[in-house]
Amino acid sequence: MKKKAYIFLTAFILVMVVIEVLFAHPHYHMPWNEIPGADILIGFAGAWLLIFIAKIVLAHLIQRPTDYYEGGKHND
Repeated sequence: MKKKAYIFLTAFILVMVVIEVLFAHPHYHMPWNEIPGADILIGFAGAWLLIFIAKIVLAHLIQRPTDYYEGGKHND
């Protein structure tokens, strides 16, 4: 399933780059805007950065231990 998702994502990004190259009106304000698909790649990298921050950094701050609600006491 993961492999199919990566294949779909890669195909989607390639289609978006082709659409941008063929149909987007050039508006070069920054040097990276001259590279076809740079906006798509920057957005994709930003999304992965947000996922990384959420999963790695914030998980340690927010998650509770698995026995948090038990309070370390066992009712036998």
